[in-house]
Amino acid sequence: MSTAIPGGEMLSGALNVIAQSLLLPVMILLVIFVIFAIIELGAIIAEYTGRKKITAKDKSIIIKNIASCKTQDEICQVLNDSKLKKYDKEILTSIAKLDKELYDKQTREVLARNLLEDQEFKVEKSLEKADIVTKVGSGCGLLGTIIPMGPGLAALGNGDMVTLTSNLTVAFNTTTAGLAAGSLCFVISKIRSRWYEEDLAMLYDLSETILEVM
Repeated sequence: MSTAIPGGEMLSGALNVIAQSLLLPVMILLVIFVIFAIIELGAIIAEYTGRKKITAKDKSIIIKNIASCKTQDEICQVLNDSKLKKYDKEILTSIAKLDKELYDKQTREVLARNLLEDQEFKVEKSLEKADIVTKVGSGCGLLGTIIPMGPGLAALGNGDMVTLTSNLTVAFNTTTAGLAAGSLCFVISKIRSRWYEEDLAMLYDLSETILEVM
């Protein structure tokens, strides 16, 4: 059909060159994505084993202990004695140490919100890579499937079964790699999102308690 249009054969040839030139970068990206997914799998397993689970009961105890404090030092002591992660303790301690004489309550709330939003930004940034691989990995897998099919079908028309087999092998391998990397990163991203949402919710609740006490 393209040969019936003036310049169609040239355009078809150009598109074919573009498509075939994309195959190597797609395959390289898929290898990188698979390696990244394996590294992320190891990282989330390590994170899970080292993660301290804070139940709703533990959280209530921390809130009650903070509410009973009279000074900033007492609040910091409660935070240090808790099972909170080190970085969460640092954020909450920074909020607890805001000078009441230097800042009014509204200013302290703004500063506390700024610290929490910064932590939220870091959490979102840490999830970006896995989210990108989830979407781009599947897309690269699809590209890796479609691109070799053109030469493969042309080889089938010429009866060249060796070339057809080679191209089909590339198509199936890239599909497998793309779906594997994308699916694995999707699961990892979902698990981490749930963890981090729980952590952030706890930080907001504890920070509100600290600001009420102060």
